[in-house]
Amino acid sequence: MEKCILEMSGICKSFFGVQILKDVELQVMPGEVHVLLGENGAGKSTLIKVLSGAYRKEEGCIVLDGEELCCDCPKEIIGKGISVIYQEFNLNPYVSIYENILMGKEIANKGIINTAKSIEFAKKYLDLIGLDVDPCTLVSELSVAQKQMVEIAKAISCDVKLLVLDEPTAAITDKETEKLFEIIRNLKKKGIGIIYISHRMSELFEIGDRCTVLRDGEYVTTVDLDKTDVDELTKLMVGRNVSFERVENNYIDDSTKVLEVKNVDYKDILKDVSIELKKGEILGLSGLVGAGRTELAKCIVGAYKKTNGEVYLNGEKLKGKDVKESIDKGIVYLSEDRKDEGLILIHTLTDNIALPNLEKFGNPVLDINKMVEVSKDYISKLKIKTSSHLAEMKNLSGGNQQKVVIAKWLHSDASVYIFDEPTRGIDVGARDEIYNIMLDLVKNGASILMISSDLVEIQKMCNRIVVLKDGRVTANLQNTDDLTQEKILHYALTGGEQGE
Repeated sequence: MEKCILEMSGICKSFFGVQILKDVELQVMPGEVHVLLGENGAGKSTLIKVLSGAYRKEEGCIVLDGEELCCDCPKEIIGKGISVIYQEFNLNPYVSIYENILMGKEIANKGIINTAKSIEFAKKYLDLIGLDVDPCTLVSELSVAQKQMVEIAKAISCDVKLLVLDEPTAAITDKETEKLFEIIRNLKKKGIGIIYISHRMSELFEIGDRCTVLRDGEYVTTVDLDKTDVDELTKLMVGRNVSFERVENNYIDDSTKVLEVKNVDYKDILKDVSIELKKGEILGLSGLVGAGRTELAKCIVGAYKKTNGEVYLNGEKLKGKDVKESIDKGIVYLSEDRKDEGLILIHTLTDNIALPNLEKFGNPVLDINKMVEVSKDYISKLKIKTSSHLAEMKNLSGGNQQKVVIAKWLHSDASVYIFDEPTRGIDVGARDEIYNIMLDLVKNGASILMISSDLVEIQKMCNRIVVLKDGRVTANLQNTDDLTQEKILHYALTGGEQGE
């Protein structure tokens, strides 16, 4: 068998007495794309941070290219040939591309940076990955995909032996994903080992060679991706079967319109949009990025000031002046950007659940004991993986952060919930739990407007699907057995016109 470029064995790590990693192993071959798979909270990020030197392992051994790594300093780890590209880019947006690529390894003579040689050096690696951009361009002027390519150029400029990509396609288009895969294949040819983390199952089979599965911080198995399928990987991840079939919703009251949106315009983004949501219904809002889905949601809740149109809740016209009115009336919005808009990351789980519900916890003096009791109740009900109700939100995985966002609005007892990309960056196991929460909501009389780019979950969860294109409603489709993804995409791409 070919010699491993990376071998991690017996890795253990705990925080505040909670075991996060227990006897985990991972082997990566030269020129291999090795997928690291597991539910949110399974230990993937912790394992990578141990590998990168950000966390110190408690037990175990890490061997890179035949040499045992004994250092715990990230800079030393980079010097050994390991580079990690996280979801949140590690770039300085206020300086140029070439300065970012050479940060920490500047080309200088007697303390004076050689700008010409620095630009030439950066250009070589930009050409290598096919990014045709002036090295002097500020990083702040780049698209998300271009920033990602700069991160890769920065990584391979360090004589990288092992490259880790964490959710590299979460915020880029299909075309940009194809370009990324082309770069990955070229790196494979150079013998670079690649660890690839993603929750998009179709990608794993397209780009991956082998896959290691973690569950609850423990090693499960390693499989060849050409000898397995989505169902087997899903079962290995969550320890149970996960269904992708359309769910039955028997709680719809067709005679009761809960939410009516009439002829809404917003700047030049939304044009004469009208939708209605019935009691107990899960209504899907589909369309391409830029179609106006999030803008419509924010106009409904008053975060954006619509330029025309009306919104009615249970027959009462909303003024639409601010978000507080919507919350008070019973409409809540769960943002797709949970880290910036949905949570306060430096505050505790209890604080985040209590924040929009302070009046329920005492006025003018807060009942701290009641806040703790409620937060612990939601930790149990929603199966939130956390060391404590006092854990800061930044220390929770993405799926568990999403559950906290849901928990704080569940306690508000709203009548309309707007879920914007509720499962983005979340594994199939956590998705299933969130879907069950949504079904419980409609069972108890609430209604849901669900915005999603994932047509599989749109068809799984929704009773009707409204499609937007360029800010206009192009279709209102019943989610029947004969509705196909191709038909939904047809309305999203062409607006229903033939021959485009």
